[in-house]
Amino acid sequence: MTSRRKIFIGNWKMNKLPQEATAFCEAFIPAVKQVTQADVGIAAAGVLLPALATRFRGVQWYAQNCHWSANGAFTGETSASMLKSVDVCGSLVAHSERRQMCGETNQTAGQRVAALLNSGMQAVLCIGETLAERDSGRWTDVLQQQLDEGFTATGIKNWTAALGNDPERPLLTLAYEPVWAIGTGRAATAAQAQEAHAFIRGWLTRTFGPEMAQRLRIQYGGSVTLQNVDELMGMPDIDGALVGGASLKAEDFAQLVLRGAAAKR
Repeated sequence: MTSRRKIFIGNWKMNKLPQEATAFCEAFIPAVKQVTQADVGIAAAGVLLPALATRFRGVQWYAQNCHWSANGAFTGETSASMLKSVDVCGSLVAHSERRQMCGETNQTAGQRVAALLNSGMQAVLCIGETLAERDSGRWTDVLQQQLDEGFTATGIKNWTAALGNDPERPLLTLAYEPVWAIGTGRAATAAQAQEAHAFIRGWLTRTFGPEMAQRLRIQYGGSVTLQNVDELMGMPDIDGALVGGASLKAEDFAQLVLRGAAAKR
C-alpha cells in the first residue's frame, strides 16, 4: 500500500463564464469538504482565476498554461509570478491539446516546468501517446522520449527541489493522459493505465532513485468517469486523476472525487 496522497484536478479547459464558475464552486466545494485524505484542485481559464482563487479557498487553483520567462514580449502568455500574485498554486504543462494545437514540444514543456518549480509553484506535466503510437506498440518509446527530453530541457540539476517543503505534496506531478482516451469516451483499462504508470515510475527510479520515484505523484487523465474511477484509483501506481469533461458539473465531479479519494489501493 502506498502512502502517496492522491490528487484530483478538474480541467475546465475553455469552459465557464464567471457566473457559471461561481455557481459551480458554491455547489462543489461544500460537497468535497469532507475529503481530507486527498488534494482537490481546478484548472480554470486565466480570465477566471483572480476572482475564483481569492473567493474560493476550499480547493487549489491551477492555470492551464504558464510561460517560462519572467516577463517580456510574449503576447498572450502568463508568467509564474503573475499566477502566484493571484494565489494560483501552479499550472498544467503541455496538456495534449496544447501539444496538438499550440505547438507545445518536450523542450518548451521542460522550460515551463522549470519556471514553475523555480518559483516554488506546482507543475503538472502531461505526457501520453496517440492511438497510432499505442496500436503500433511504440507507447513506451514515446513516453520515454517525452520524459527524457522534457526533464533535460528544464536545466534543473538538483531535483530534490521538485519535492517542495511539504512531504505529502510534491511540487511536481506527472499526468499520464493517453491521447486516444481524452474526450473520446474510450478510457484505458485499469490494467493499461497501471502498466503505463508503472513504466513512468520505473523511469523515475532509474533517473532519480527510489525515494524520488516513490514520492512523486502520477495522475491518470483520459475519460475518467463514475463508472471507472473506483478501479482506476485502486491501482498501486495511480495517484489521482486529471479530469476533463466529467469535471464540468459540480455534482458529478464531487461524486467522482469522493469515490476516487476513498478507493483502496
